[in-house]
Amino acid sequence: MEPRKSTTSFLYISLLVILFVVGLSFFFQSSHFTTQTVKIEGLKQITPNEIERLTTDVTGQNLFMLDLKQLSQKVQLHPLVEFVEFKRKFPNQLIVQITERTPVALVAVPRGVVEVDHKGIYLRRLEGWPEQSYPVINGLTIPDTAGPGLELDLPGLKAALIVVGQAPEELKPWIGEVYVNTIEQITLYLTDGVEVRLGKANVWEDKLKSLYVLINDDGYKSFKNGVRYIDFTAAKPVIGR
Repeated sequence: MEPRKSTTSFLYISLLVILFVVGLSFFFQSSHFTTQTVKIEGLKQITPNEIERLTTDVTGQNLFMLDLKQLSQKVQLHPLVEFVEFKRKFPNQLIVQITERTPVALVAVPRGVVEVDHKGIYLRRLEGWPEQSYPVINGLTIPDTAGPGLELDLPGLKAALIVVGQAPEELKPWIGEVYVNTIEQITLYLTDGVEVRLGKANVWEDKLKSLYVLINDDGYKSFKNGVRYIDFTAAKPVIGR
């Protein structure tokens, strides 16, 4: 008798599992969970309709069945999108949280400038000047084949971005131009026209902090109108007039 009871119990449990799975399947595929709205958050530079075009096929799909990995790859094709996260808001809304790439510098090109982020990714080419000013990097040639979303593999650009990245935030508004020569020596041009010779290195924090302290020193301010350059290539800065 025991084997028969065990068999009956097994069949009963199996039937319950099947019914549960079928019921769960019908529940998840219910029209109650059909995606009706897509809410896009985190946009500052990108216009909402640019992301809406990339997520247009989401509406009408079951919220549980969305392939978010594929959708993430599609949205990240936009050159200004660095990261994207999704949140399902039940019963019928998908929230798309965008983290944008942020320009940190401009690379001078014929008839315009190219915005680049801290990784050297080509963001946008502008014929005019952007509303927010950034240091301009000169001495580079961007290939004609380069376009939005491409990481620019230019040694001089990487060197210039290291300088911009290591500069104190208080100093950055003073940096008008970063010039890189063929052997990656760096020269800054401050917004007041003073040339700052940094030379070649990979670590700039100390020199850049010293530069900020110097240009804010009362003694320097008393004669800065006659200053042509500041040379940081020696052990101590040399001021040229």
